[in-house]
Amino acid sequence: MNPLRAALVYALALGWTKGLSLLLLPLVTASLAPAAFARLELLASAAEIGALVVGAGLVDTLYRFGAPMAGRVLGLAVAIGGLGLVAAALLAPWGAALPLPSPPVEIMLLGAAVALEAAIGVPLAWMRMQGRALSWAVVTVVRGTAQAGLAAALLLAGHGVAGVLAAGAVAAGITALLLVTRQARETGLSLDPAGWKRLLAYGLPLTGGGLAAFCLGTADRWFLAGAVAPEALAHYALAAKLSLMAALLTQPFELWWYPRRILVLEGADGGTRTVRMVGVGAALVLLAAAGVALASPVLITLLTPPAYHGALAFLPWLCAAVALQSLGSLVNVGCYLGRTGTQPLLVNGVAAAVAVGLYVALIPGFGVAGAIGATLVAQTVRLVGFLWLSQRRVRLDYPLWRLALLTIVLAGCAALPPWQGVAGLVLGGGIAALLLGMPLRHLRHG
Repeated sequence: MNPLRAALVYALALGWTKGLSLLLLPLVTASLAPAAFARLELLASAAEIGALVVGAGLVDTLYRFGAPMAGRVLGLAVAIGGLGLVAAALLAPWGAALPLPSPPVEIMLLGAAVALEAAIGVPLAWMRMQGRALSWAVVTVVRGTAQAGLAAALLLAGHGVAGVLAAGAVAAGITALLLVTRQARETGLSLDPAGWKRLLAYGLPLTGGGLAAFCLGTADRWFLAGAVAPEALAHYALAAKLSLMAALLTQPFELWWYPRRILVLEGADGGTRTVRMVGVGAALVLLAAAGVALASPVLITLLTPPAYHGALAFLPWLCAAVALQSLGSLVNVGCYLGRTGTQPLLVNGVAAAVAVGLYVALIPGFGVAGAIGATLVAQTVRLVGFLWLSQRRVRLDYPLWRLALLTIVLAGCAALPPWQGVAGLVLGGGIAALLLGMPLRHLRHG
């Protein structure tokens, strides 16, 4: 399968699964009180950091060592999964100690799903290495659809948060069993503890970047849980979930561009081509964020009951945070031209430290507003850090002033009433088209 078609397949599969989670939102919010929804989001945040630890960087380790070590990587993933299941059983009684207390059954179900993530991630990575984009997409779509369907059935049956978690655990268990069995037939499954030290030595340091992403993503829930009412946390979590629609809209472009951007930059006329594509991506990011922010009143009022409408106040600001994150990733290509990944880890680490420091300083006094302000500042630090370090390594004349003008226009559109905002968004799209259609010799001086 050619690269462009593979990127489209990946994008469609991810779009389907993420779209299902959004379609499930009306049922989730109708079935769960805001306090229960807040608890579910806090548990999802715990699952995110648990998956980073359990994953142990094994996917990147497989990419690094390739087919000769694939059986050992799979064996290590299975062993970690087994240890994770034991850990979940031991930790289950401690759910009552969480900021929003959870019964043992919820912790056990959550832990079971998290424990199996490495045993799922490694075989999926093996499929991508073998160029089996369609197989990868089928597994991803079937798993996501089965999980969403089972969650819907259990919610309708009145099982609440435990039902959602049970759906995830069942889908993860079946998927892990099938994928491990399939890869084991091709690469073998080697339970060789003597060889795991080398794999862990490479993979574990890579989790640092993931932990930084966690601090910039969902760590704020843990600071908010002890500082605001569960209802306010539910409103914030819902707004954050809906703001990710902006990232979903730009994902097809990112899946196509990111794997080839270094090759483009190092190729003929690479600087000019890179500037043009980053300009395209940046305009798409800004238009997507403004569009979701503009649609937020309709989305929230149609998809959720009145108890959740407090999320309206937060969604535009969180769309801005998503846009800042995407823009930072667009302009960081220079940081990846070195021999190591030190610069990306440094920038993400500094931004994560800023976020956590501001969470501690602002959330006790300002609640959700403090969390949003901290996230916006941290994402701005990340964007500026990536741009500065990348420009030091390779000078690229991005159209920064024209993109700033587009940002101002679209921010104004998002602040208008819906119909006026739609008209303004069309105007913003026209400005973006004008920006991207200009000869690059003019863009260099923008």
